[in-house]
Amino acid sequence: MNHYRAIFCMSYLLLYMSVARSRRSFQKYLQIRIAAILFYGDLCTRKMYGTALPHFGMFFLRMSMRVFISHIFFCFLLLLLCAAPAFSQKQGARLWGRVVVADGSPVEHASVALKNTRFGVVADGKGRYTLHAPAGEYTLVVSAIGYKTVERPLSLRGRQSLVVELEPDEKEIEEVTVVGKSVVRQVNESVFNVVAIDARPLHNTSMNLTHALDRISGVKIRETGGVGSRTQVALNGFSGRHVKMFMDGMPMEGFGAAFQLNNIPVNLAERIEVYKGVVPIELGADALGGAVNIVTRQLRSTYVDASYSYGSFNTHRSNLSVGHTAKSGLSLQLNAYQSYSDNSYRVKTKLLDLTTNTYSQEEYWFRRFHDNYRNEAVVGRVGVVRKPWADRLMLSLTLSQEKADIQNSNLMTIVYGGRKRSARSAIPSLHYEKQNLIVPNLHFSLTSTYSISRNNNIDTMARQYSWSGAYRQKTSKGEGSYSMSEYNNSNFSATANLRYRIAGSHYLSLNNLYSDFSRKASDAVANSETSTAATFMRRTNAKNVAGVSYKLQPSDRWSASVFAKRYDVLVRGPINISTTSTTVYEEQERSFSTEGYGIGATYRPLTSLHLKASFEKSYRLPSENELFGDESLETGDAGLKPESSQNLNLNLCYDKALSKAHAVYLDVGLIYRDTKDYIRRQVEQRYGGAYYTNHGRVRNLGFDVEARYFYRRASVGGNLTFQDIRNMEQYAVGGRKLIYYKDRMPNVPYLFANADASCNFYNPAGKGSVLSVTYNMRYIHSFFRSWESEGGDIIIPTQLSHDLTLTLSLRNGRYHVAAEVKNIADEALYDNYSLQKPGRSFMLKLRYFFFKQ
Repeated sequence: MNHYRAIFCMSYLLLYMSVARSRRSFQKYLQIRIAAILFYGDLCTRKMYGTALPHFGMFFLRMSMRVFISHIFFCFLLLLLCAAPAFSQKQGARLWGRVVVADGSPVEHASVALKNTRFGVVADGKGRYTLHAPAGEYTLVVSAIGYKTVERPLSLRGRQSLVVELEPDEKEIEEVTVVGKSVVRQVNESVFNVVAIDARPLHNTSMNLTHALDRISGVKIRETGGVGSRTQVALNGFSGRHVKMFMDGMPMEGFGAAFQLNNIPVNLAERIEVYKGVVPIELGADALGGAVNIVTRQLRSTYVDASYSYGSFNTHRSNLSVGHTAKSGLSLQLNAYQSYSDNSYRVKTKLLDLTTNTYSQEEYWFRRFHDNYRNEAVVGRVGVVRKPWADRLMLSLTLSQEKADIQNSNLMTIVYGGRKRSARSAIPSLHYEKQNLIVPNLHFSLTSTYSISRNNNIDTMARQYSWSGAYRQKTSKGEGSYSMSEYNNSNFSATANLRYRIAGSHYLSLNNLYSDFSRKASDAVANSETSTAATFMRRTNAKNVAGVSYKLQPSDRWSASVFAKRYDVLVRGPINISTTSTTVYEEQERSFSTEGYGIGATYRPLTSLHLKASFEKSYRLPSENELFGDESLETGDAGLKPESSQNLNLNLCYDKALSKAHAVYLDVGLIYRDTKDYIRRQVEQRYGGAYYTNHGRVRNLGFDVEARYFYRRASVGGNLTFQDIRNMEQYAVGGRKLIYYKDRMPNVPYLFANADASCNFYNPAGKGSVLSVTYNMRYIHSFFRSWESEGGDIIIPTQLSHDLTLTLSLRNGRYHVAAEVKNIADEALYDNYSLQKPGRSFMLKLRYFFFKQ
């Protein structure tokens, strides 16, 4: 401790001395200071453990988290305080802008140069570039693989902005070309087991974000019904809250039910990133099974994107996106969407005899009669871009609402005719990012949101329904559990990221995510008839995840990264302290703190071959629904323990153009998970309610494979996922040996696959038109609903479904018409036992897109 205090005092002295330093000497001083800290940490580690570590950054895994973060923050404090005079020092003229295509989409990594000079730059993944050169007369040359080169005269004076539009090179349309590293490709080539897909080709479809995710290897979307139904994202065997959802790097946990992946159209996304297992510190996640990050569209131009679709079961969807970015940097954006459906598809289930209160032995077909769903949302953004003090500063407000009938419980046989739920939410947020903040190579971003949502669950009818639509009167209120509950959720989240490049090949990053959730009954009158002692007890969940990482990238062929995380959580809520069948609740407070760590590396022995490996000791903190329930069909447990897991990922990727017309892609991933205190969702069989418990130890060993072949304008491919998730808890709490030891975890698919084929036909309806035909197939192997060794005889059957989409684009992408047919063979599809999904359905979508520089 005395040594630490001495270091702290010396830091203040060094800070005072550094104020008078020049910019160049400060940068050298900072690099020396950081190197000294790293050396100091290594010495501490050697002294503590008496061993020499083999790699430069391995001490991160063993040294004290708090001491290390204190030192690193000190270095960034020096950066912010001492380098301010250098902020605006620029010499000569400056040209900045973007390289785009006709619809405003960026051209990633285009070359921007002044002809016959040494001045030139490469645009970033968003098409942005900044070029410095002496004032004068030049010829500007902009080029990119797959596009026609543009040359134009340029009179460079002072500070100028210029947006350059490139046209596709039609000669290369007939060829398969390995293009430059787009943002999507850069994400895929990181040290993590991550898949990124470009969402823009899906904008002509009527799918939402969950259906877009369902096409990715290792990902399985589990839906409880039709439009607006609750969904779970299963990733490498882990589902629900094990997989964290983010939008532009912010956790979606507190966004409310009205603004989630199951009702957000894919048009709002630019790309989707799926991290399988190990998650980078930049997301600040306490994820166990992985994470999904939705990156929204951020066109910096004037544009209008409007669409409307209509389909089976009286389904309507519409979307409107407008935006304008002025030359001054002022940016305005508005996104609005709505969806409605009767969800009146047919299901096959047993019929309840209301007289005898018994179910039929046989199953019959019935049409859903109480499953209407509607959802509306508006997202407004205002801010500035391309300012000396901010690359992007945006304020936004999201307003959303949903109203839904509840047709059945978590078991299809239990049917309702009057239960309803509704939700409304307001989400103001702020996003700020700046590259080269104060000094070169220092990047900073800050995102914060505050979500307020009001939720209602109504179950007041004294009736019992059957699937025929008939009902009988009951002596007690409520079809399931009498409820008129109304409650408010509020959630504050803030994420800060600092990233600094040291001496070219060294990168240092800091992240901190703080979130604070609270729930309270908002209407004492509405809750008076159904309230219990626990109704008005406080329900709060505050957590903080801090992370630090070091990355070494000496060349494009290999890189390595080590990181550490600190988890802190404080939960307050009702706990059942009774030892009998009568519940007795007491408000209790519980806290948890621990550290995790990880390491990852990537190596490219050949241009077309990419190898990756990563390991993480991670924790997942229970979510709000797991702790407090949803006040409707799920019951929470505020006493749940956090999950811990050791995750290992190995990946091989082969991507090669065999000729100008042929290319192949292959990706193979191996996963290993050893999880303790696994949080498992179970369904109670009598009333169909769900609850959560800790399940001891679970092991997952599996793989996923994706293969794809490209030929000119066509492609065919698919993916296969196998995940062997076993119960490794041998004894029950009382010492009894469990019969289902080493059984597969029940109600979890372990083998599933997707396949697709697509082909584009150019100019079928005149110049500038494109006809696209896409086929998709999904396969799920049968799996047990309950433990196999306990005689589980209920099996969710093998399922195979087919989809077909035809899209016609006119006038270089201004007008679009898309026709879709899903589940062509009208198969009975299930993601959860007995909860049937829609049969064959049709959808027609009309879309208009206008773009102007």
